[in-house]
Amino acid sequence: MNITIIHKPAFAVLGIEGRGPAEKGPSWIKPLWGIARGRINEVKNLISEECWGLMSAVDEPFARWGDEGKYLAGWEAPVETQAPEGWTLWEVPETTFAKVACTMRTYRAVWHYFHNQFLPDVNYEQAGAVHEYYPPGYRDPYRDAFYLFFTVKKKEPVDKVEGSEEALLTLNS
Repeated sequence: MNITIIHKPAFAVLGIEGRGPAEKGPSWIKPLWGIARGRINEVKNLISEECWGLMSAVDEPFARWGDEGKYLAGWEAPVETQAPEGWTLWEVPETTFAKVACTMRTYRAVWHYFHNQFLPDVNYEQAGAVHEYYPPGYRDPYRDAFYLFFTVKKKEPVDKVEGSEEALLTLNS
């Protein structure tokens, strides 16, 4: 599985926002896409073909979901875009991501691989939400590849971690 660490400048996404329980994500996220696609003519002149499913914690922008999460189904737009009524614009800050391709069939396997095989072997840790990027031409969720963008940051050196003196003593014992 090919995972690439990339640094992406800040960008904005104009879309339809929803909120719901994390364990039932597919049941409330899929209808958001239906609404967004059905209303795309309202914003066609404001958006690009760069399509995103952005995730965010309810109470902290772009943090990982807890029991509940927020999702924005939409397309990249200039940061200065004024969202029309019924639409929402999220500004994603400059971020480092681990980017990996998947399909709906491989989504869980990619998620599992990232957390259980990739992260333990690299000097990065997950540092926020995961976003979905659907490239132009994406049509079939079970055949066409899209990308998961895991927010990451470099791991803190052991000597900078709170309680590190105790950790170092334990390691040296």
